[in-house]
Amino acid sequence: MGKLVVSAMISIDGVIEDPGGAEAFERGGWAVRYDQGPEAMQLKFQEPIDAEALLLGRVTYEGFAKAWPTRRAPGRSASA
Repeated sequence: MGKLVVSAMISIDGVIEDPGGAEAFERGGWAVRYDQGPEAMQLKFQEPIDAEALLLGRVTYEGFAKAWPTRRAPGRSASA
């Protein structure tokens, strides 16, 4: 059986909407206002790389889907 890891952006007072600020929510962008340092950035990058599967909400999926065609795995050519 696989391991389930939940990675969620939620503020201390329970806000989950628009953490990155891309949705034009009145209080959007709250999660990216502060530099979290290179260790946190590497952790957030590594989470989906290490996962066997991803379960995304619709808005997150749509954002990821726009980026995926332009991305490639480290060490792989664009044609791979």
